Amino acid sequence: MKLKLGFTKSSVLFISTLVTSLGIAASPSIAASFARSEADFTIFNYSQSPEDLPESGDVSQASTELETSVSATGILTSTKARTSVVGGTTIANAYANAIFLNTTPPFSNNSTLSYAVGSSNSYFGFAQSQATVAGEFSIKAGETFSFEFVANLAMLTAVENPLSEIATASGDLSLILFDTTNNIVLDYFTAFSKIATSAYPTDSADFFVYNHSQNINIDSNPNNFNTSFGNRNQESVTASFIGSYQRYFDSDTRLALIETKTNQVTVKAPEPSNTFALLLGFGLTGAFLGAKSKLNRQGNLFSTESDKV
Repeated sequence: MKLKLGFTKSSVLFISTLVTSLGIAASPSIAASFARSEADFTIFNYSQSPEDLPESGDVSQASTELETSVSATGILTSTKARTSVVGGTTIANAYANAIFLNTTPPFSNNSTLSYAVGSSNSYFGFAQSQATVAGEFSIKAGETFSFEFVANLAMLTAVENPLSEIATASGDLSLILFDTTNNIVLDYFTAFSKIATSAYPTDSADFFVYNHSQNINIDSNPNNFNTSFGNRNQESVTASFIGSYQRYFDSDTRLALIETKTNQVTVKAPEPSNTFALLLGFGLTGAFLGAKSKLNRQGNLFSTESDKV
C-alpha cells in the first residue's frame, strides 16, 4: 500500500484562497509570504498489543493553540500547538491529532499541520504543531516484535518579494524503540527537513535527510521523495516513507515505542540580518533534538543507513 500526501495541488489552491481573501496586492512596499508544513505517521499490523490498551477503543485528542496529553497504563498520546502573529495582515494556525486504536491488530496514527501567511511591509507569523504516540510492550524471550508504517512529510514556502521577506518551514519525524529493561535505544528512524526562501539563502538553509537502524526497512524508491530547492520565490519538499520493523528478542524485554513529529513555519518582513540566523534555527525542534540526544548516548548504534537528498 502506497500512501502519499496530495500536497502540491492542495497547497497551491490553499495559497490562492488565502491570498485572495487577504486582498494582497503586488506592490514594491506591500508583499506577501506563505509557509506550510504538515506530516502524518501511521503504524499498523502490530504483532502484539501494548500493555493495557483500553477496551473502550481509543485514546485520542486534537488541539489548536493548546497542549493536551491523554494516557492510560502502557500507552500515551499527546499533542501541542502554538502560534504567534505580529503586525500586518497575518494568519498563523497549528493543528495536531493523535490516536491509538484497540483494533485487531492495534493501530496508531498522529498528524500535524502548521501554516502561516502574512502581508504588508512589516509582519511576523509563527506556528508550531507537535504530536506523539507511545506504547509499552512486554516481549517474551524467543518472540519477534514487528509492525508496518507509512509516514508523510510535506512543506512549501513562497514569498512575493524575496528581497524583503523570508518564509521558513521545517519538519521532523522520529520513531524510537527503547529497551526500558536495560535503558538503551535499540532501533530508530528519523527524518528532518528545512527550507528557507528569500534572496539571502545560506548553504545550510535547505536540506532533507533521513536515517534508520538496520532493523527498520524503508522503501527507498526515489519517486517517494521530491525536493525543490534554490528558488528565491518558492521551494518545497514532499516525502513518503513506507517501512516495516522486525526484531527477534532472545530475552524478556520491556520495549517502549515512541513516535513523534514536529512541524514549524515562520513568515516575516522585513528580514533584518541580525535575526536571520535565529529564524533559520526554528527547524531544530525539541522532539528531534531529544531523540538525537538519546541516540548520541548510544554510540554503538551508529552502524546505520543514512540517505540525504
